[in-house]
Amino acid sequence: MSDPGGPCDPIEAYNSRMSHLYNLISNCNSIFEKKTMRSIAIIIFLISTAFSCQQDPFVGLNQLTGDWRIQASRGVMYESWRNLSSGEMHGRSYKLNGKDTIVFENVRLAKLSDGIFYIPVVSNENDGKPVPFRLITSADKKYVFENKEHDYPQRIIYHLITKDSVHAWIEGTQNGKEGRSDYYFTRMR
Repeated sequence: MSDPGGPCDPIEAYNSRMSHLYNLISNCNSIFEKKTMRSIAIIIFLISTAFSCQQDPFVGLNQLTGDWRIQASRGVMYESWRNLSSGEMHGRSYKLNGKDTIVFENVRLAKLSDGIFYIPVVSNENDGKPVPFRLITSADKKYVFENKEHDYPQRIIYHLITKDSVHAWIEGTQNGKEGRSDYYFTRMR
């Protein structure tokens, strides 16, 4: 007969097998946890990379660069945009009257430390002073600039429909009434 507690003891064999099985399960859990943690880390990295690689809205606004034309009720009007630097553009709206150019507004579109701003100076308005409108949203090639303190408009929106088509509009409240004016521009060739 075998010695209890010896190598052929069924209780000892059972305990040994259970211990081995427990270690195996623990190792599997540890491997699973490591793989799970690695997967979670990769997912977090990919998400953070995606957010950090989101396009700078100012880069999208570069599509405005060039000369644009609109047939308006007041006749043909134009809008021209030029890049001054990687963070600044200059635009102007005007009309041709024979050999004369009648400028309606000059615009500075600038990426400043506290945001992106559309800063127009409109002829015969605001004592010739610039009025800043901050970019509040940009999605699906639609850029919304807002200045809640301005009398009218409070919002200026540019929707870059295609590389050759822009729908711009101004909107807000004036004298207690909602107002909106739409402008459909076509790129000049």
